[in-house]
Amino acid sequence: MNKISFLKKNLTRMKALLHIFYHSQVKIEFPMDVLKQYIDYDWKLPEGYRICSPDNTTDTQAWADLLNSDGEFGIWDKKRIEDEIVSHLISPDAATLLYYKDTLVGCSSSISDKNAKGKIGTGMFLFLEKFHRSKKGLAFALTFRTLGFFFRENFTRVFAYTDPHRFSAIYLYLSNGAKPIYNSIFSIIQWYGIKKRLKPILKRIERRKILK
Repeated sequence: MNKISFLKKNLTRMKALLHIFYHSQVKIEFPMDVLKQYIDYDWKLPEGYRICSPDNTTDTQAWADLLNSDGEFGIWDKKRIEDEIVSHLISPDAATLLYYKDTLVGCSSSISDKNAKGKIGTGMFLFLEKFHRSKKGLAFALTFRTLGFFFRENFTRVFAYTDPHRFSAIYLYLSNGAKPIYNSIFSIIQWYGIKKRLKPILKRIERRKILK
């Protein structure tokens, strides 16, 4: 084994060891019993909105501009959309685009983990333009229309990752049946802080469910 191969091998081991202790993002699992209800679901969107899967007429520059508007997803252009999102889709239905009239205002996508045992799906790049976030049901539709695809295709598990400060996204997931995953020692601290922050809201949801 030459010196470069030795260093690469040990760097991989060090990264794996580090991940036992720390991940910057939190991990969420979407149980299949939750996702199955969104097959052929009737998405009731506010007036003026429509939802669809990408196809060969999709404006990938508009998609890139949408992700660039957030500032936290890095810099995107048409090529990066093609290379990092479109080329990884196992089906057009593994992604969702949301339009207001003729303007792209939201997106979500997913990938299939080919390295994992079994069929594992992962949600990616969920984003909704700030002006539209107050509209009821939009983020919900973007999330579960995309992830519901994995139940239809007989996947075994579905995950998503997000930053621990994205409380609105985490609240959306947990309030609709997703479960926190403790995938590092630090995640115990992360989830403790998240649950403490969201506890009053989640308790209200549980009470409403009981009353129903």
